[in-house]
Amino acid sequence: MDAIDSAVMAHRSWVARFKTAFQGNNREVFDLDRAKDDKACELGHWLSAEESKALLGDENWQIIMLIHANFHENAGEIAALLNQGKTFQDTQALITRFDDLSKQLVKLLMQGKKRP
Repeated sequence: MDAIDSAVMAHRSWVARFKTAFQGNNREVFDLDRAKDDKACELGHWLSAEESKALLGDENWQIIMLIHANFHENAGEIAALLNQGKTFQDTQALITRFDDLSKQLVKLLMQGKKRP
């Protein structure tokens, strides 16, 4: 498994863990600062390293950084609502955006594998 595959796997793992909270399978209370912090997750750590920029290409890396920041901002909003006791239905629009941003991230990361 290469570095990009590992980054995608780390992202998907974080997403799966986060989703269990609003599916009722997890009683974890999310640290809102951490959910909002795009540097706190494994993908964020990797994206901060020079290796990621070299592998992904500067332009693609910049786009990924922006989408990743938006993804975590959205995750923070969801976490805040969940911590207030809101339900899946209350957060549906944010969850749809969360899923869309996640798919965009994976797609852009995988495009990095196609770089020469």
